[in-house]
Amino acid sequence: MIRVNNVRAGYGDGPDILQGIDLTASGGEIVTILGPNGCGKSTLLKCIAGFVRPRGGAVEMEGRDVSAVAVHDKVKHHRMGFVPQTDNVFSTLTVADNVLLGARHLPVPERNERYAELMAQYPSLASKQERKASALSGGERQILSLARALISTPKVLLLDEPSAGLSPLMMHEVFAAIAAIRDRTGMCIVMVEQNAFEALSVADRAYVLSLGKVAIEGRAADLLADPAMRHLYLGGEPPPAEPHPRLAAVS
Repeated sequence: MIRVNNVRAGYGDGPDILQGIDLTASGGEIVTILGPNGCGKSTLLKCIAGFVRPRGGAVEMEGRDVSAVAVHDKVKHHRMGFVPQTDNVFSTLTVADNVLLGARHLPVPERNERYAELMAQYPSLASKQERKASALSGGERQILSLARALISTPKVLLLDEPSAGLSPLMMHEVFAAIAAIRDRTGMCIVMVEQNAFEALSVADRAYVLSLGKVAIEGRAADLLADPAMRHLYLGGEPPPAEPHPRLAAVS
């Protein structure tokens, strides 16, 4: 579904932030991108989405090179959904208007059908359809941003820090909603996250970036259990178990 091949990228005349990144993500899985601040996580996601054009390498969707395709064209023609970290809802608009904005390019009957389906899936939003988004809790606003991305029935969903600013309870609810989307739709989900433990608990695979390169990649469960991973990247004391043999370290 998504293949990132040896991508280099940066901003303006600055140096490369991404220094030859390889990544794959398929339908029916959540792939999370982890790493310390400044390692290139959000830049990588923006390259996949089309906000940043690679200086080298390529981004492919379903076997087609989309490195130079603009974001709005990826949404329309490659069925991509993108949820940014900040400013991901329009506070002065109602819940209904926020969701429907994600389907402006769809025929009205299809748009209305999808809206009804989403309200059935997210009753917390359905009960507040006419309220302004500013009246929602942080968790509800994040669910609202997901619903707006989902109304166009994307095949690929890109999430930038979906737990940012949320309480632990709301964070659990949002990650549960993301896992439910994967399980219900078989969608390909790529997610950048700071809360590594939570992200790995719902993800299928993970990539850990360091200084613009992939430092570690592997199955999420393996990374979560690996002592070195926990010590270096998750901030926890390493457990007594040995690293899982499937864990792949990339130089």
